Amino acid sequence: MRSGGLRWRLFNMDTRAGRASEAASGVIVILALVTLVLHTVVTEGTAVDVWLGRAEIGFWGLFTVEYAMRIYSSDHPTKYLRSFYGIVDLLAVVAGLSAIEILGAGKPLRLLRALRVLKLARYSSAVDRFSEAFDDIKDELALFSGVTAVMTFIAAYGIWEFEHETNEAYGNLFDCVYWSVASLTMGAEGIAPTTVAGKVLAMLLVLIGLGIVAVPSGLFASALSKTGDPSP
Repeated sequence: MRSGGLRWRLFNMDTRAGRASEAASGVIVILALVTLVLHTVVTEGTAVDVWLGRAEIGFWGLFTVEYAMRIYSSDHPTKYLRSFYGIVDLLAVVAGLSAIEILGAGKPLRLLRALRVLKLARYSSAVDRFSEAFDDIKDELALFSGVTAVMTFIAAYGIWEFEHETNEAYGNLFDCVYWSVASLTMGAEGIAPTTVAGKVLAMLLVLIGLGIVAVPSGLFASALSKTGDPSP
């Protein structure tokens, strides 16, 4: 380990120092999320809003220090940077730039603050099981996602061909892709085909959508049951 076992002392849950530092990190994440929620209920420009902004700057500093220490103390910095938690830690730092008005403090940058909740996943064994299950079925999910994307595009182009001349809701392919995705999942409320061919395609898409929801759920359920099975 680097620096005389810095990572072992600070980021290992098997040591007292590691548990304490990870607990402190978790508390900071929770406080940052509470600050985020309070930002939505206080009036902009008030004293409370100003203090919340200062607190956000403080959280940004703490997250930055934590991120730098995890990189420095890691035996494999590149592996950490590319890992799920490394990306989440980076996003937590980038989100703080909105508080110090860097990069224009746009809404997309501020939106990243909500992703800090993912840092809490580090403290859940259930997330580790989910990650292991995902690794077991990632090839199947990739194949299924590719097939779904192809079907979505074909359905979008098909509904455009059937409907665009008589239905303004399907005036361009982007709107048709939205309809296709919505029909495969929750249903495209307020957008309905009027031609016979369009209605038939919509019914087929709804039936296919049932499988699109069921297949990944079944894969995950099967993989999770295997990760929880103590037998070899």
